[in-house]
Amino acid sequence: MILAVISVLAGVAAWVPAVFVFDTGPGSILPRYYTLRFLPVALAGSCGIGLPVAALCLYLAGAHLRRSPGTVFLMANFAGAVLLLASYVLEQEFGLIALGVPSVIAANTFALLGWLWILKPQREAAGG
Repeated sequence: MILAVISVLAGVAAWVPAVFVFDTGPGSILPRYYTLRFLPVALAGSCGIGLPVAALCLYLAGAHLRRSPGTVFLMANFAGAVLLLASYVLEQEFGLIALGVPSVIAANTFALLGWLWILKPQREAAGG
Protein backbone atom coordinates (compact mmCIF):
# COMPACT_ATOMS: atom_id res chain seq x y z
CA MET A 1 0.00 0.00 0.00
CA ILE A 2 2.70 2.47 0.97
CA LEU A 3 4.65 1.57 -2.17
CA ALA A 4 1.61 2.51 -4.28
CA VAL A 5 1.41 5.91 -2.55
CA ILE A 6 5.12 6.43 -3.20
CA SER A 7 4.53 5.51 -6.83
CA VAL A 8 1.80 8.13 -7.24
CA LEU A 9 3.93 10.79 -5.53
CA ALA A 10 6.89 9.89 -7.78
CA GLY A 11 4.64 10.26 -10.82
CA VAL A 12 3.51 13.70 -9.69
CA ALA A 13 7.12 14.69 -8.98
CA ALA A 14 8.09 13.56 -12.48
CA TRP A 15 5.25 15.60 -13.98
CA VAL A 16 6.05 18.91 -12.24
CA PRO A 17 8.95 19.86 -14.58
CA ALA A 18 6.54 19.75 -17.55
CA VAL A 19 4.86 22.84 -16.12
CA PHE A 20 8.16 24.72 -16.39
CA VAL A 21 9.51 23.18 -19.60
CA PHE A 22 6.50 23.86 -21.78
CA ASP A 23 5.68 27.56 -21.86
CA THR A 24 1.92 27.90 -21.56
CA GLY A 25 1.84 31.56 -20.64
CA PRO A 26 0.28 34.45 -22.56
CA GLY A 27 1.20 34.38 -26.23
CA SER A 28 2.04 30.68 -26.17
CA ILE A 29 0.63 28.38 -28.81
CA LEU A 30 -0.10 25.80 -26.09
CA PRO A 31 -3.18 26.16 -23.91
CA ARG A 32 -2.75 26.24 -20.14
CA TYR A 33 -4.30 22.81 -19.61
CA TYR A 34 -1.80 21.23 -22.02
CA THR A 35 0.64 20.25 -19.28
CA LEU A 36 -2.16 18.37 -17.50
CA ARG A 37 -2.06 15.91 -20.41
CA PHE A 38 1.35 14.76 -19.23
CA LEU A 39 0.14 13.85 -15.73
CA PRO A 40 -1.51 10.54 -16.74
CA VAL A 41 1.60 9.62 -18.71
CA ALA A 42 3.82 10.31 -15.70
CA LEU A 43 1.51 8.36 -13.40
CA ALA A 44 1.32 5.44 -15.83
CA GLY A 45 5.09 5.31 -16.13
CA SER A 46 5.61 5.54 -12.40
CA CYS A 47 2.98 2.93 -11.56
CA GLY A 48 3.66 0.69 -14.55
CA ILE A 49 7.46 0.69 -14.48
CA GLY A 50 8.64 2.29 -11.25
CA LEU A 51 6.35 0.38 -8.90
CA PRO A 52 7.33 -3.14 -10.09
CA VAL A 53 11.02 -2.23 -10.19
CA ALA A 54 10.90 -0.74 -6.68
CA ALA A 55 8.96 -3.74 -5.34
CA LEU A 56 11.45 -6.15 -6.91
CA CYS A 57 14.43 -4.23 -5.50
CA LEU A 58 12.81 -4.16 -2.07
CA TYR A 59 12.06 -7.89 -2.21
CA LEU A 60 15.49 -8.96 -3.48
CA ALA A 61 17.77 -6.51 -1.67
CA GLY A 62 15.66 -5.20 1.22
CA ALA A 63 17.93 -6.56 3.96
CA HIS A 64 21.00 -4.93 2.43
CA LEU A 65 19.20 -1.68 1.62
CA ARG A 66 18.06 -1.28 5.23
CA ARG A 67 21.71 -1.22 6.33
CA SER A 68 22.93 1.22 3.70
CA PRO A 69 20.96 4.31 2.66
CA GLY A 70 23.77 5.25 0.29
CA THR A 71 23.13 2.11 -1.71
CA VAL A 72 19.48 3.07 -2.13
CA PHE A 73 20.39 6.38 -3.73
CA LEU A 74 23.20 4.83 -5.75
CA MET A 75 20.74 2.34 -7.23
CA ALA A 76 18.25 5.11 -7.99
CA ASN A 77 20.84 7.24 -9.75
CA PHE A 78 22.22 4.31 -11.74
CA ALA A 79 18.68 3.51 -12.86
CA GLY A 80 18.22 7.20 -13.69
CA ALA A 81 21.41 7.20 -15.78
CA VAL A 82 20.19 4.19 -17.75
CA LEU A 83 16.84 5.89 -18.31
CA LEU A 84 18.61 9.06 -19.46
CA LEU A 85 20.66 7.09 -21.98
CA ALA A 86 17.62 5.17 -23.22
CA SER A 87 15.67 8.43 -23.57
CA TYR A 88 18.51 9.96 -25.55
CA VAL A 89 18.67 6.96 -27.88
CA LEU A 90 14.92 7.15 -28.49
CA GLU A 91 14.41 10.90 -28.94
CA GLN A 92 17.81 12.68 -28.72
CA GLU A 93 17.72 16.03 -26.88
CA PHE A 94 13.93 16.15 -26.62
CA GLY A 95 13.96 12.69 -25.04
CA LEU A 96 16.43 13.84 -22.40
CA ILE A 97 14.18 16.72 -21.41
CA ALA A 98 10.75 15.13 -21.80
CA LEU A 99 11.51 11.56 -20.69
CA GLY A 100 14.94 11.33 -19.09
CA VAL A 101 14.88 14.12 -16.53
CA PRO A 102 11.40 13.20 -15.20
CA SER A 103 12.59 9.57 -14.94
CA VAL A 104 15.56 10.60 -12.82
CA ILE A 105 13.31 12.72 -10.62
CA ALA A 106 10.88 9.82 -10.18
CA ALA A 107 13.69 7.36 -9.40
CA ASN A 108 15.10 9.64 -6.72
CA THR A 109 11.62 10.23 -5.30
CA PHE A 110 11.19 6.47 -5.03
CA ALA A 111 14.56 6.25 -3.26
CA LEU A 112 13.92 9.11 -0.84
CA LEU A 113 10.38 8.16 0.15
CA GLY A 114 11.21 4.45 0.14
CA TRP A 115 14.04 5.09 2.56
CA LEU A 116 12.01 7.38 4.83
CA TRP A 117 8.73 5.45 4.86
CA ILE A 118 9.75 1.80 4.40
CA LEU A 119 13.42 1.02 4.94
CA LYS A 120 14.25 3.34 7.84
CA PRO A 121 11.26 2.23 9.98
CA GLN A 122 12.15 -1.41 9.29
CA ARG A 123 15.75 -0.67 10.28
CA GLU A 124 14.65 0.98 13.53
CA ALA A 125 12.20 -1.84 14.30
CA ALA A 126 15.02 -4.36 13.87
CA GLY A 127 17.10 -2.39 16.37
CA GLY A 128 19.77 -1.15 14.05
